[in-house]
Amino acid sequence: MRKYSINRSLCGGTVLLTGATGFIGGSLLERILELDPGPNCVYVLVRKREGISPKARIDKILASPLFVRLKPEALRKVKVIPCDLTAGNLGLSDGDRQILLSECTHVFHSAAFISFAAHLNSAVRINLLSTRHLLGLTKRMPKLRAMVHVSTAYANCTRNSDEVLQERLYPSSMEPSSFIDMMERMSCEEINHKTEEILGNHVNTYTFTKQMAENLLAMERGNVPLSIIRPSIVLNSWSQPTVGWVDNVNSGACGFIAGIAKGLFRTFQATPNTLLDVIPVDMVVSTILAAAERAHQDPENLHIFHCTSNTINPTTWDEYCEEVVRACREHPCENLLWYPKARIRKNYLRNLLVLYVFQIIPAFIINSISPIWNFDKSELIYQVQRRYLKGNSYTSFFSTHQWKFDRRNTQVLQDALAPDERDVHPMDPRLINWRKYFEICVVGTRRYFHKESSATTERARQQMKRLKITAELTPFFIFALLTYAMMNIGISWSIASIFSATIVLFFIWL
Repeated sequence: MRKYSINRSLCGGTVLLTGATGFIGGSLLERILELDPGPNCVYVLVRKREGISPKARIDKILASPLFVRLKPEALRKVKVIPCDLTAGNLGLSDGDRQILLSECTHVFHSAAFISFAAHLNSAVRINLLSTRHLLGLTKRMPKLRAMVHVSTAYANCTRNSDEVLQERLYPSSMEPSSFIDMMERMSCEEINHKTEEILGNHVNTYTFTKQMAENLLAMERGNVPLSIIRPSIVLNSWSQPTVGWVDNVNSGACGFIAGIAKGLFRTFQATPNTLLDVIPVDMVVSTILAAAERAHQDPENLHIFHCTSNTINPTTWDEYCEEVVRACREHPCENLLWYPKARIRKNYLRNLLVLYVFQIIPAFIINSISPIWNFDKSELIYQVQRRYLKGNSYTSFFSTHQWKFDRRNTQVLQDALAPDERDVHPMDPRLINWRKYFEICVVGTRRYFHKESSATTERARQQMKRLKITAELTPFFIFALLTYAMMNIGISWSIASIFSATIVLFFIWL
């Protein structure tokens, strides 16, 4: 690959971006607008949602801390186009469609339905059909230089865990167009009934439809210069545009950090020494922009890049949990529910027992007696715990297995990038110190998601010290309470104390 510059890669061009309201898409939009010289215009396709107009959704994002460094003239490059990606014509007006066809030089498709519990019909419409519809539009763009599709490293999670997954296309279980035809002939009831059979070895509809979308792009791309990016678990930014940026915690790893930071979560099912593969969002964005240049330089071939870390800078689930807990204690949030304490547990039943004893049941009790306390957040806490319980069941397959990802194509992108741009557009996970990075994630989540400033940290530390004392005294209180209760019903002190001590030690062991 020839040497290239990300800063100049979009110069004078026009960008079409989907998924700008998401974590990756929003970060990509910010980086594109920061390029100097950058594109002339960035068209963002956005659908109306819950009564909020597409423009209002983008205005809210542009007003977030992510875009605070950008000048007004850069923000004015953003043009919002209402759409429905699942519709055959993308829900575009004739005028908007003609503008996109005549002007666009780069297409970045990051929109996706990232839900491990999604019904197959919904996942197919958003992750597969929308990709086909966007590709159909892209193929008619005479000025097109490159298209980049954001997939997932876990699209091929059906492969043997001992196998190193390559940066190549892996065939889906069915030919995409035949699969789409089959889905269109089936009723919703038939789809729900046959979902498990259709998925085969895939554990959810997300990985299934993302793999299918890759195959569809490969088969139907025609002359479109195309790159596919496969990021692993995407966490807070490492350095760009600011340290620790995150705007949602929809992914399991981000949500776990947010929950521990508030004292909500105590356990997570995973194999402790299993390799965890996480990647900062700014490294994903850099790889996306670099991949566009690669597709432009070599339009004949399909290019696939793993945006992953575990083969060149490994870390484990155990290290992740330990460092997150440590950082949550050093940088505590205000209004903690309990002293931050969490562990990785491999055993399903043990993890489930801890979930119920230390999370679900206490949240239910708090919710039940909240009218007496006038505690208005009790119902929210209970809902969060119930969602977390479901989330554990959806993510346990990925946290108890590991995959290794080859990165040779991505390494080529890194090596060919202009040396003076490697700090601005980081791509190399070997630069990450995991202890420091997980601390960055905790501090960033505290600041950007929980919206707590650093000025409140010392006050929060004083609150946490009191909670620590309470947490350390709780086993003794429970022992005394159980012993007293049993003695009141005629049980001798020796038997009552032995039984109470056994119960307390069991919960400590959990």
